[in-house]
Amino acid sequence: MPPHRRILPSTARPASLAAAAGAGPGYGRSDSPDWRAVDWRSHLRAVTVAGRRVHLVDIGAGEGAAVLFVHGLGGRWQSWIETIPRIAAGRRAVAFDLPGFGRSQLPIEPISIDGYAAAIERLCDLLGLESIVLVGNSMGGAIATKAALRFPGLVERLALVSPAAISLAGFNPAPAAALTAALARTPLGSPEGMRSIMRRPRARHLAFATLVRHPTRIAPDTLSELIGGRGAPGFAPAIEAMMNCELGGELRAITQPVLIVHGREDMLVPLSLSRWLSERIAGARLEILDDTGHLPMIERPARFNELLLDFAAP
Repeated sequence: MPPHRRILPSTARPASLAAAAGAGPGYGRSDSPDWRAVDWRSHLRAVTVAGRRVHLVDIGAGEGAAVLFVHGLGGRWQSWIETIPRIAAGRRAVAFDLPGFGRSQLPIEPISIDGYAAAIERLCDLLGLESIVLVGNSMGGAIATKAALRFPGLVERLALVSPAAISLAGFNPAPAAALTAALARTPLGSPEGMRSIMRRPRARHLAFATLVRHPTRIAPDTLSELIGGRGAPGFAPAIEAMMNCELGGELRAITQPVLIVHGREDMLVPLSLSRWLSERIAGARLEILDDTGHLPMIERPARFNELLLDFAAP
């Protein structure tokens, strides 16, 4: 067992409701094309991975490696709903529900970061993807990192967004677990309660202030897409999988170009973890977004999409 450093929590604190007015014009504003204009149903499909059904969205075409998105703990493919349309305008974009989340079935084997990485390789094989730009948020960052290490011939580039659980010393899953449990107990745990909270700015701010910096600046329909995966059966075993994940000693073996994007005010994963990663991965590029929480791709879509497109360019 590798030695563990002390787990340090994020030092960020919630913003006030009034602070949303100073978030800037780009905060929470959808990029173009707008995700609401996409006929998502026509791009949804399911495949069988290791004997279990996995749901995904597969959209776009063009030159360059396809971009594959991996969501975080408690998420689903819709975590990337503000990014997929912009990427799909010029190349293939694929986002899937991890086994045990969204509409994907629980895997036959116990959930593990390594198992999720293997699922990515199998999924790419089924979809005919020979080379990908792999993008992971939060827990998805650990999964993407593991996949890049295991399948270097498949993963051409690696983008980590508020990455968590890459090192036991750098992530404490308790805040994320507490947040998700709280959402299940609040009115957000029911469709009727969710609609009620979405109509009230103060309630919306209180419900989401740990996840994003300025909840009232993000459209209610976007927030609704984010929390649609609450209550997933894979949640508890995924927390255990993160606690058993330790990739710190392998980071120097990563040879792909790496982009790390982190919100300065992330309350769930400390910015110090991404700084630590950028020092251990040769050539890694760290982009810090000010006045931004745990979901840069939702909070500042246009800026995030520009960063990702620039990084993915040959």
